[in-house]
Amino acid sequence: MIRPFALGVASLAIASCSILPDPAPADIIYRLQLSGESVKPAPGATVIRVDRPSATSVFNTRAIVVSPDGRRLSTAAQAQWPEGTPTMLQEKLVDAFSRESRVIGVLPQSGTRTDTRIHLTIKNFEAQFDQGEDASPLAVVRFTATLANATDRRLIDTFTTRHEVRADAARISSIVMAIEAANDAAMRDIVDWVVSADKKGLIEDPVTLVR
Repeated sequence: MIRPFALGVASLAIASCSILPDPAPADIIYRLQLSGESVKPAPGATVIRVDRPSATSVFNTRAIVVSPDGRRLSTAAQAQWPEGTPTMLQEKLVDAFSRESRVIGVLPQSGTRTDTRIHLTIKNFEAQFDQGEDASPLAVVRFTATLANATDRRLIDTFTTRHEVRADAARISSIVMAIEAANDAAMRDIVDWVVSADKKGLIEDPVTLVR
């Protein structure tokens, strides 16, 4: 069983005469960052609808997932992402597309209709303690991406990316940084794959702005 990560969080002390129990420490929220800056879209940039990724139940929460052996999954104590992992990664993929001038990623609720959609399946998004509970864990991020026609559901292409980054310590902050680095590399792979598909003429891009 993996040991919970101890996080020092200040809380208000209850007077010694109180019969109320001490409050539980609040969870620390960790934001996932992407490298790079947004760029201006090129004229005629391809527009892609970014759907909410699919995930098994363990990844369908705000929990930061860890594994003691690469098979069993648990969660880091008192630490969370700011929102559910699929929603967070959907928004990060839109952000990743904004770093590339040839492609514009839009959310389904944006009011823009496009014939091309991208859908991710989250296969791995965790830190694996593959060298023991006291050693620095390995962040593993693996996605399967699907490009399809949003109107007739015709499959355009599929792609799988996997990246591993060793954390520099068995601390939750180090784990988050390692997952962040692995995710950053995986998102770059997906953007490059979509750009390649676009250059090959695989993507049709009639776009309608809904007013």
